[in-house]
Amino acid sequence: MAKGKKRNLITKFIQGRLRFTEFAITNACIAKCSFCDIWKQHPKMFVDKEKALRAIDRLASFGVSHLTITGGEPLLHPDVIAFVERATKRRMNNAVLNAAPSLLMRGDILKRLEDAGCDVLSISFDSGDPVTMAESRKIPNIMDEMSRAFEMIKQTSLKTMASVLIWNDNYDKLEEVCVRAKNMGYDFISFNYPTFSESKVYPLGGEGISLSREDVIKGLREAIRLRKSGKYGIINSAISMRNIINYIQDPATIDYKCLGGKHVLFLDWFFDIHPCMQLPNTLGNSLDENMNESDLYMPPCNDCNMSWYRDLSMFMHGPRSIPILLESLNGAKNFI
Repeated sequence: MAKGKKRNLITKFIQGRLRFTEFAITNACIAKCSFCDIWKQHPKMFVDKEKALRAIDRLASFGVSHLTITGGEPLLHPDVIAFVERATKRRMNNAVLNAAPSLLMRGDILKRLEDAGCDVLSISFDSGDPVTMAESRKIPNIMDEMSRAFEMIKQTSLKTMASVLIWNDNYDKLEEVCVRAKNMGYDFISFNYPTFSESKVYPLGGEGISLSREDVIKGLREAIRLRKSGKYGIINSAISMRNIINYIQDPATIDYKCLGGKHVLFLDWFFDIHPCMQLPNTLGNSLDENMNESDLYMPPCNDCNMSWYRDLSMFMHGPRSIPILLESLNGAKNFI
């Protein structure tokens, strides 16, 4: 992370204004995953370039210091580089998600992402088995494409993160996934916890994540063990994953509720700001000049176990967050 971005993040944290946002710039996607229905949506949406740049500026004015550019498949958007450039200009740490590695080999896209200031490429990685990986994403030869893409990525300064969903195929063999990811060349690994969403904008779910509570807990306990081993660059906090286990076992005993809507946000392709992907309510529209930073508030929530929102919320609970901060800083020194 560039020094200016790191300084901005620390400053906003001290001010109590630190916010993280996912910005879905399109619902178009090459992958047809069994645990996501985004690819089924019609019509296909691509955010307007100038409006999206204005929205990123508004987010910066609201204290957003990390922006994850997602979709669908964000690399299908013709202006994704411009969005990364604007985030960098506003000193936002940023990540770009990718589900189809073939897109990373188009022309000079990797060099352009690097020049624009992209901090992390977050690439979906769900299995250590090439056949299973291809079937889960409905992309033939996806692992071979990923290997070739990594040969090109290694020629840049871009950091890579394996985005691993805990699902039916891997909950009992997560170390196999981590070993394969490390051998592939990933710098870090993040685990996504299986969850369902009936949001009309961002529907999630499906047969692929129809796990029992016991199986999800088994997967999380293994993820905690792997995190503590220090071998794989796992960025999920062990404390956060134990918090999710508590939620699954008995939501009433949860230690840390989600701060989605206050410190963690979701911006959709209509430029509406949501507390998260899961909830249908909006906090306002980012292009509405009457919207203020004070509108970004929702009481602490305990309605789901969505990983990105839960994990990042852990850092924003005052003195209780100090152990999480220390654990995360120790486990991901190269990440920041």
